[in-house]
Amino acid sequence: MKRLTLISFILLGAILLGACSGAAMRGTSWPGLSADTNNAYIANGQYIYAARLSDGTKLWQYPDKAGAQEFFASPLITPDGQLIVGSAGTDQGLISLDPATGKEKWPAPFTGGKDRWIAQPLALNDTLYAPNNDGSLYALKLATGQLLWSLSIGKPLWGAPVTDGKLIFLTSLDHFLYAIDPGSQKITWKVDLGGSVAGSPALSADKTTLYVGSFGSKVFAINSADGSIRWTAKTKAWVWSDPAFNSSNVYAADIDGQLYSLDASSGQNSWANVIPDGPITGSPLLATDGVIVATESGFVYSLDHNGKVLWSTSVGGKIYTAPIASGNLVLVAPLGAPYLLYAVNEKDGSMLPWHFDGK
Repeated sequence: MKRLTLISFILLGAILLGACSGAAMRGTSWPGLSADTNNAYIANGQYIYAARLSDGTKLWQYPDKAGAQEFFASPLITPDGQLIVGSAGTDQGLISLDPATGKEKWPAPFTGGKDRWIAQPLALNDTLYAPNNDGSLYALKLATGQLLWSLSIGKPLWGAPVTDGKLIFLTSLDHFLYAIDPGSQKITWKVDLGGSVAGSPALSADKTTLYVGSFGSKVFAINSADGSIRWTAKTKAWVWSDPAFNSSNVYAADIDGQLYSLDASSGQNSWANVIPDGPITGSPLLATDGVIVATESGFVYSLDHNGKVLWSTSVGGKIYTAPIASGNLVLVAPLGAPYLLYAVNEKDGSMLPWHFDGK
């Protein structure tokens, strides 16, 4: 069993301690990544990049010159055509960009948060819900970035919120999962998960169950209506990332590099010893034939529903960012590799001929 390397522990510890103490953080995290049908958006260091997926061409970068920004939260593509991304730099700005041009869309960035932005925000109707490392959830007018209200949770918020259309579900490093009523701006219920939660909950298709992992080395199924625990599954180590699920299984990974296929109704694990080749911090990605994961050692793996490896591809560097899908492509943004973005075919793992380096 391979645990995170010493360098990785230093990296993760720097983020954890920096977030909890409010100390300055620079260059201590991995890239953020999102994509639509045609383009990928990479938040990396002092820049955000847009890359065309057909050939890897750079469409734009923001800003033109490096400044006080530091980006690693995954950009959010909103239904009304914005790209929202927060800075972990000294500017502490939450910014809206035009995905086509990289130009700012709000009159000005929102700078009302008291700390850095680590989590991807959530857009619901005409409101943006943005968790900040200061422990508060900020509700902004989506069109303009104007502050509507804020709610203090207390401890750093790293996971993206999710919603059933009525409640906002939010994890915290204080060990709790919260359900927040945006109408009353109050906490409806909360549940202790026995350890800090850096990832987001995953909401079932019928919106009745939340699946979430914690640093308490457990995965939980939570009743979304009242926060009661339906089942708990033990893992070997911390679960850093969001679980993924289909109609019958919940897939989770821990930082020892072990993968779990949990029965959605009972939490029973059917993968006794599936450990590809190294620690996993990024969320599993559901695929046509099973699930895809990326490991710290720079490999991308496709596994079938029985945990058998269908293919593996090395892209180099260390992969902490979750792989994401765009059509039949799997996109990967490693840390410390020659390129910022790689694309492989979901079917066979073959690598596309282009790689994006930000130039």
